[in-house]
Amino acid sequence: MRIFFSDQMLSIAIGTAVLFPFVALAFASVHINYATRDGIRKTVNGATQTAMEIRPITRADAPELLEILRAAGPHGHREWPTDDETSFMATLENPRLDPDLGGWSIAYDADSAVGYVLAEPELNIGRVLVGLAATSGNERTLGPLLVHGVKKAKVMADRSEFEVHVAVRDSEPSVNNEVLNAADFHVVRTVLKMQVGVSDVELKPSSVPDGSIVRDAMMTDSEEAEAVTNLHNACFTGSWGFSPNTVEEIVGRTASDAERNGFAPIVVMENGDDGALTAYNWITLDEGDGRVEMVGVHPAVRGTGLGWAIFNAGVERLIQNGATRLVLDVDSENPPARRIYESAGYRTYSEVRYYGLEIVKD
Repeated sequence: MRIFFSDQMLSIAIGTAVLFPFVALAFASVHINYATRDGIRKTVNGATQTAMEIRPITRADAPELLEILRAAGPHGHREWPTDDETSFMATLENPRLDPDLGGWSIAYDADSAVGYVLAEPELNIGRVLVGLAATSGNERTLGPLLVHGVKKAKVMADRSEFEVHVAVRDSEPSVNNEVLNAADFHVVRTVLKMQVGVSDVELKPSSVPDGSIVRDAMMTDSEEAEAVTNLHNACFTGSWGFSPNTVEEIVGRTASDAERNGFAPIVVMENGDDGALTAYNWITLDEGDGRVEMVGVHPAVRGTGLGWAIFNAGVERLIQNGATRLVLDVDSENPPARRIYESAGYRTYSEVRYYGLEIVKD
């Protein structure tokens, strides 16, 4: 769907859904929200008053952002490390999440932080991810936050046409879906969150090819870091929602994970003949949750049994380092991967719907 709209049109549609979901649309002209440069204003029977303000933040505001994430609970597609401030600050080292780059904003109502919005550009695949959440009891903030996020996405986009994607978890309030539907967003993909207890995981017997070895990647070595990045992108470029990573992004993320957990978070398989990397399993560990972030086999050697071998190696590494639960995300439209995970004992515990809207700049 291609959408041509003004910011005020989008805001009116959203404001109606958020403030008065059970009131006939005939009354929408009486109570509407519209975005202004200074914040969000509410018009009631012709009288205008400032209702809340949405302000960009920097890294100095990270503690306040962390409190919002804690109050909002699980949402969107990410698992934010909210239990440990050090881990959270390490997460913000990701170049795409650095508050100093202007992607984050916080909504304030009477000087109290009530929600956030993050515009995260992935323009190499023609989209901007917009993440948002409100603290409990402040769901009316979601509409203005979405308006703000879309406006920021339009500023960030270096092209006339792109998509905005918003991820909503099935455990979030229904108003999230109402807000997006009112703004003509539609579901474009569903991702499954799966888990299994360490005592219940069932790994299929597998073997590493003769001459090949499985080891931790040496991400401090520039040549190896580049090889891992190239393998990572070769495995997934063209897959839905995958934005190819740079060496700097992967090195930064793995360095912070390794420092926090004490072990290298990418397990690789190396061909014994030429030393080429043929498969990898990117793993992380947080508060007992061992996560398989991404596991891939180079397209040139798929179908040779390497998938189970590298998957098992990563899971075993997580268990050795104290994981008590194993978790991962998988595209609902990827049956081969789902079969592997389900046969290992993983079961779906939550779903994340990605809503999309195609934007054509005025």
